[in-house]
Amino acid sequence: MTIRQIGEEGAVRLISKGGDKTNFENSIRAVERETLNDRVYRELRTMIMSGGFVPGAEMKLRTLAQSLHVSLMPVRDAIGRLVVERALKMLPNHRVIVPEITIDEFLEIRRVRILLEGEAAALACAHIGTDGIAELKRLHEKIKSLGTNKQRQFWALNQEFHFTIYEAAKSPLLLSMIESLWLQIGPVFNQIPINLTSEGARGHQRIITALSSGDAKAARAALTEDLMKGGDRVIATLIQDKQPAG
Repeated sequence: MTIRQIGEEGAVRLISKGGDKTNFENSIRAVERETLNDRVYRELRTMIMSGGFVPGAEMKLRTLAQSLHVSLMPVRDAIGRLVVERALKMLPNHRVIVPEITIDEFLEIRRVRILLEGEAAALACAHIGTDGIAELKRLHEKIKSLGTNKQRQFWALNQEFHFTIYEAAKSPLLLSMIESLWLQIGPVFNQIPINLTSEGARGHQRIITALSSGDAKAARAALTEDLMKGGDRVIATLIQDKQPAG
């Protein structure tokens, strides 16, 4: 008997034992909806973390649903989850926006990121392996090859580079905490011009070198330096944006 036959017979038994075919089909659709809801949630979450939305932008359900080629329901569910995670903000009139961040808030988040992400880099030294190093090198080369006006691509690749390291740390709790911080800080990346972000590739090379040698102390230091220098560029942009025009 094949697995498919077992599945089909199991479904028949479920229906025949007082079960209802309609209820069974509804259960299948519920699983499909749950999977779709999770996919939409992950896609929006990733876009926020990599600077896909501008701070202050309104999250319009219909527009998002059309761009993701889904109905309103999974988008509404994802937006609700992201509001709970503080990645999005619901206003008194029930409009949902991407939160703006102050310089003080950014500095506080950076301090915590240095602690958590530095620890993740140190832990990754023991687990990342040759495949992980090869993936980091591949992403590093893609970042270096980006031309001008590739801001969105840079931040998406930058996120992928960093989370390849953090996932290699093999610490689900630490990874979850890091993701929470990236959700709060991600939209700021949208404001950083590519002529500044292209400098980040040099910091990535130092991180790769430290991880390749298994030097946890050097990996932590290289990651910290990358966050400090990148953060300084963000702060400079935030200060410039607050200055009056003219």
